[in-house]
Amino acid sequence: MLPCSTAYGAICNVPTRPKKPQKHIALMLSGGGARAAYQVGVIKAISEWLPRASVSPFTIYCGASAGALNITALACHASCFTLGAKKLNRLWTNLSTQDVFSSSFEGMLGHIGRQSFSRMQASFHVAPSFALLDNRPLRRLLQRVIHYHRLEQQILSGNLRGIAVTAANYESGKSVTFFQGHSDLKPWRRARSSGVHCQINTEHLLASSAIPIVFPASRIGHSFYGDGAIHLISPLRPALKLGADKVLCIDLGASNGEEARGLSHAPGLAALGGHLMDAIFADTLSADLEHLHRMNTITDALPAEKAQELELRKVEPFYLAPSMPFEPIAQECYAKMPLATRGLMRILGLSPVNDATITSYLLFEQEYIRQLIDMGYKDAQNRQSELMCFLFD
Repeated sequence: MLPCSTAYGAICNVPTRPKKPQKHIALMLSGGGARAAYQVGVIKAISEWLPRASVSPFTIYCGASAGALNITALACHASCFTLGAKKLNRLWTNLSTQDVFSSSFEGMLGHIGRQSFSRMQASFHVAPSFALLDNRPLRRLLQRVIHYHRLEQQILSGNLRGIAVTAANYESGKSVTFFQGHSDLKPWRRARSSGVHCQINTEHLLASSAIPIVFPASRIGHSFYGDGAIHLISPLRPALKLGADKVLCIDLGASNGEEARGLSHAPGLAALGGHLMDAIFADTLSADLEHLHRMNTITDALPAEKAQELELRKVEPFYLAPSMPFEPIAQECYAKMPLATRGLMRILGLSPVNDATITSYLLFEQEYIRQLIDMGYKDAQNRQSELMCFLFD
């Protein structure tokens, strides 16, 4: 599929270091555990449409949960998008469960033992946050592969306007967005959310990706934070607050072609857990996009002076979601999951066939990840003309 002529012309003339980009395009990645490999396939496709060594078409990066890990890795290489995409693809294709959480019998039993022992100590001893899995391997991985000092370098060079990582504050019950960017970006406060200017580091990424009960909450300052998809009422707000004119949203929710399946029996604990996981990561993006469309319509109907007075501006969104459900692939690759992890899932009553939803979030194995990357790559290629016009017109 050939791109539209205007997009093609724009690509051919993409400067390697633009001084003053006309529009700020934001990349917004939602959460979903291992499902975030799908986003890597989309990014890989986009990088192949760009000239080698060109700057990123995105000047704003926003993410929650696993999406926050992806956008941070990309933002570190905003000056060379193809390099960033290549490194991100290499990271995911070489990923395994043991890189994310302790998956051996020794590691899992040791984690459960530490959790139990800490809760038998004196009341003045602060027990660690409860979690079924130990994500210390993920901490070590992030510290090794993400060079946070490059974020400030990209901001100073003009390749990056801002990066935002969202987490949920367990104490206040609010969604908190930690952002780093240009000095003209200001913190914000709303009824159920706020924006805090800071230097992004590993703690913010661990907090944003801490799936409740599965991974431990992360402490930042005096508060504990969990998965960024919790309490996320307005997923587009961070991108808009950072000044985005366009937003590319790569969602990881249910696919457009997924059909509802009836249950022959009452849902058990595992089935309910799967629905809760879907509810956590179904971060109201569809409702937020509908609201954005309505605001765009109102902005178009108002005179330019009135819209400026009301601080209204038009923001163009582009929504991309998986064309197929993840569950069948998770069922197919279930046997690749470490034996100790499968044993724990069995103890908790999880079935590889009936409860593939939960498996699809935790299956960090190469065969599963590569199939998701391929799906994202093909979905992006199928919409190449639309994406090119959106990014380069």
